[in-house]
Amino acid sequence: MSYVPPHKRNSKDPVQPSPFPDSPLLTKFRRNIDDLKSTYFQGNGIVYSGKYFTKWFLVSSNGIEDEVPPSVNLVPLSSDSSDCINGLKALELMNNHFHKDMITEESEEEITRWLLVAEKVADDLVFAYDQANKRKEDHEISDNAKLRLVARFGKIVFYGRKAGLVVDYSLKNSRRIFSTDVPTSFIQNIKSKAIPSHEFCIDGEKQKYIVKINGPNGIINCKCTAELHPVRHLTIDVSCIDKNLDMRLMLAGKRKIKTLTEKEISNIQGLLGSAVVDLNVKGRLRWPLGKTSSEGGYKIFEVCHARVTIYKKHTLGLKVRETNRFNERYATAEMEKGVTLILKEMNTKLQEQNIERVCVLEMLRDALGTIWDFLCCDANLMQ
Repeated sequence: MSYVPPHKRNSKDPVQPSPFPDSPLLTKFRRNIDDLKSTYFQGNGIVYSGKYFTKWFLVSSNGIEDEVPPSVNLVPLSSDSSDCINGLKALELMNNHFHKDMITEESEEEITRWLLVAEKVADDLVFAYDQANKRKEDHEISDNAKLRLVARFGKIVFYGRKAGLVVDYSLKNSRRIFSTDVPTSFIQNIKSKAIPSHEFCIDGEKQKYIVKINGPNGIINCKCTAELHPVRHLTIDVSCIDKNLDMRLMLAGKRKIKTLTEKEISNIQGLLGSAVVDLNVKGRLRWPLGKTSSEGGYKIFEVCHARVTIYKKHTLGLKVRETNRFNERYATAEMEKGVTLILKEMNTKLQEQNIERVCVLEMLRDALGTIWDFLCCDANLMQ
């Protein structure tokens, strides 16, 4: 008999009890399944608005780089990831002239150069908010759909290129993704340095299960509080070549709701209702043998257990998450950690009519000052 890894093992007996008692979180999850009719909506993974646009540029200690410096190479991603496309390993940018043992305390001049990013993205942000508001006026999205502006920390990962010098590398035609996975040491530094210095206070902790289901019309997300995937209006990726981590500024909002039929709801409820808590499997949920699909073409695509710690202050929010994910389709498992800074006050102000550009610049500089402090928490890391 061939070996079956733990995350792929299924119970032969559909009524066999879980080796662990049902948690309050799973009970809440099942209550949401029962209330699927009023709270569950359909999605297709990452969705982009009709006016969505994205930018990417590089920032170093010298400021915004118009061209890739000769000292910057594409090197294999320094992690255990085996992701590749067309046989090519995932790559990241590395500045060969930057050495961690040469790090000194950042000068005011270097910080001032970093704040030039505000000038580069201010008009893009205003335009993105204008377009999102027009979508509300045209009833393309719900009138009460909330926009959210966040900064995420991680690594810009490139595909489809070979490792080596990137002097001739095209910024416009790059194939890239933004990985939000960060080292444990970065989170430790965030908690010991950035959170106290910026006077964040803890606002609570929560856990949630997220199950992605592949259906006839795309991927459906079911959470403890079920909701649509947000629609993205803008992403601005910044490669911080003198830092270990990069930054993404993203504006997203909820999509217009599409109601499921009674039969669709019943099929999904039956599929999710057979989930069993098992702390020994990736994603912490498993299904009895033959129960990972249901009538109507619905099949478990991915399962995830997330633990989130929430911090807040008057103008900002902060989420630190730990994610345990298993993708059923590709039989891949991931343990990820992430940090998201929520720009609450700036998001509110940018939705006001006829906001002055000088006000946008001032808010952006304040936000980038905080983001800079967070990026500096990686100073002692070697990825």
